[in-house]
Amino acid sequence: MVRISGPNRPSGVSSAKAGGKKRTASSSSASAGASDRVQVADATALREKAKVMIADMPDVRLERIEEIRGALEQGQYEVDNRKVAARIIINALAERLW
Repeated sequence: MVRISGPNRPSGVSSAKAGGKKRTASSSSASAGASDRVQVADATALREKAKVMIADMPDVRLERIEEIRGALEQGQYEVDNRKVAARIIINALAERLW
């Protein structure tokens, strides 16, 4: 249960009483936010997902890192904006469960 207290509490947010009952700020604002939901992910599930993602990551290519570092230091590293944008989109689409 989430408790929000103080003068900055948004309207329509339920507050908890000792008896476990909820009271709303006003009936009209409570009905307006009745469809709002909050989900809190389980820490164990997040940890497992992180382990899977790390296992799927490719090994680090140190020679490539050194090559890029040298080019950066010499001011010769160029970025292809289209390739970067395409990779961002591909990664975003791969993460989304359709």
